[in-house]
Amino acid sequence: MKPSDFDWTSRGVTVRETGAFVPFNLALFKDIYIWWQYYRREKARKPAFQGPQRPVFVHPRAVQNVYLLWGAMRQAGLDNQEGSLMSSESNETDLHLYFSDQTYLDNHPSAPTGINRDCTDISKSRVAEVFETIFGYNLSVDPRTAQPPFICKSELNGKHDGYIAYKNCAPKDGWVYQKLIMAETEDGTVIDHRCPTVFGEVPLVYLKERPIDQRFANLNTRCRLSQADLHFTTEELRLIRKFCKAMKLDWGGLDILRNAPDGRIYIVDVNKTDMGPPLALPLKDKLKSTEILGLALRQAVDFHFPPAITRRASISEDALKKEERA
Repeated sequence: MKPSDFDWTSRGVTVRETGAFVPFNLALFKDIYIWWQYYRREKARKPAFQGPQRPVFVHPRAVQNVYLLWGAMRQAGLDNQEGSLMSSESNETDLHLYFSDQTYLDNHPSAPTGINRDCTDISKSRVAEVFETIFGYNLSVDPRTAQPPFICKSELNGKHDGYIAYKNCAPKDGWVYQKLIMAETEDGTVIDHRCPTVFGEVPLVYLKERPIDQRFANLNTRCRLSQADLHFTTEELRLIRKFCKAMKLDWGGLDILRNAPDGRIYIVDVNKTDMGPPLALPLKDKLKSTEILGLALRQAVDFHFPPAITRRASISEDALKKEERA
């Protein structure tokens, strides 16, 4: 990230766009070291995609190296350029990407078509509303009448401020109330299926574990790389694709929990700008995951937003066929 993305104090640093605060401590410096090992290796290696690079204008700023998308774009052969919707330069490319940590964004009807252009609301209530529509069962509860315990958390992206309520309460503005999903493992952790999605497909799954008493914390004591079909049924993957389409999410990360008592899955969070790969993931799997995501991203992008030269060739071929028929 750029220095201008942060507010620095003697106690720590605040991410301006989300308000998330990270204190200075030994754990932070350890995380920085782990991240640096990944960054150094990712930066030095060649893209997995062997074809020509494509320029991508990213609005409002280029994707920085702390985000999962940065590594995926490198492996996809997508040239990550900072764009400006007011600049004529940005109109010289046929591929745009809209990248912002903010929960709510204004619609972009006049902006060029591009990745995540129309995904403008990732609030927790919107996620729960779309989830219930697609899956047919609810995540949200009424805190005044629900059977405790249940979850209370902020609407906003990146807050990590959730907590468990053990008695009924009046709803507060800016907060959502959800079922407590029993996603515990036998060894005393909760497991979160972090699913990067590419136009609704799930190329891989990060299995993230943390202590039960820190279920809302932004930390993982263990992380493993896995395949989607090992954890979700064909029908669940179909519904996940429908969910992403309804959210207008072209690229993003879903937090999915499986409730042990009934076996159902719940999509509890959507993030368009997830950081990663997860720090707790072994380095070789970090690099493997960005390769997988990069190849999936490039295939999807070239399909949904064909390069200009491909479109021109297609148009010329259609015109030739019409001429031959005439």
